[in-house]
Amino acid sequence: MPGKSWHLFLIGTSMSNLRIIYNNVADTATITASSTAAGFSVDNLKNTQKTSVHRSTGNNVVYTLTWAAYQQISAVALPATNLTVVSNIQVQFYDTVQSPTPFYDTGVIRATGSEKTILLQGGITEPTYKDFGFGGATKTSIWLATTLNTKKVVITIFNGTPIDCARIICGTFWESSRQASNGISIDFSDSSEVTATRSGNTYVDRKPITNSISLDLEYLNDLDRQELLKIMRSWGSSGLIYLCVFPGTLNSGLPNEELNETYTIYGRSQNNSVQYKLFSLYGTSLTINSW
Repeated sequence: MPGKSWHLFLIGTSMSNLRIIYNNVADTATITASSTAAGFSVDNLKNTQKTSVHRSTGNNVVYTLTWAAYQQISAVALPATNLTVVSNIQVQFYDTVQSPTPFYDTGVIRATGSEKTILLQGGITEPTYKDFGFGGATKTSIWLATTLNTKKVVITIFNGTPIDCARIICGTFWESSRQASNGISIDFSDSSEVTATRSGNTYVDRKPITNSISLDLEYLNDLDRQELLKIMRSWGSSGLIYLCVFPGTLNSGLPNEELNETYTIYGRSQNNSVQYKLFSLYGTSLTINSW
């Protein structure tokens, strides 16, 4: 029997516009960690396998990223961790590698708006990297008001258990001039295989559950068209992008802060087209499949 798919639709809301991080300069950084558990190298933060993670030995960890040349950064994201609603994060930016004090500091803020990504089939336990392939990972997004030029970024994470982190994203983002249209769809696809025997019994081969987000952007201006085409030409369907439909909701005090994570995805674009609508206005339909 084929795997099952579930669909969740959002009717509409009023929030900041959709943003996409498309250039991850963290991959060119030298990354160090304040502690590393055996078998969970800090080098795992640069790979694209979400179950290959860095793990700290304690409940806090400090990641230091350095570059020889200045990098432009307006967003920092962690696309797969075991952090929960009680976890905190602080990101500091330094002018040079040797600078003793940061020139910009986010302060200590909540890392995620998700209650807990506990998988019901796994019992009441904190998620670990083993759950990441089954929807058991949380995401953290830090959006800056301006683009910073920096040679060193220090990310400090405070948690209640040792930290599993699959990847670090640092870069600039594109923000659409218009928000996504009503009808944003989240699809969950279960690749498990269910086999029925002649005797009437069924056997399940449990496999990963993946998700995707599908949305429409309509009546975009010419600057949006240019940026979208640049992203599509550069990354196509092979490169990873970080898309957040509702940035700015986390740490806002709004009752729907969890939207920030629910409608955020790190993955690859399935569609790469821009349509001319009318009077120099454009549109696109995006489907992002999770990594």
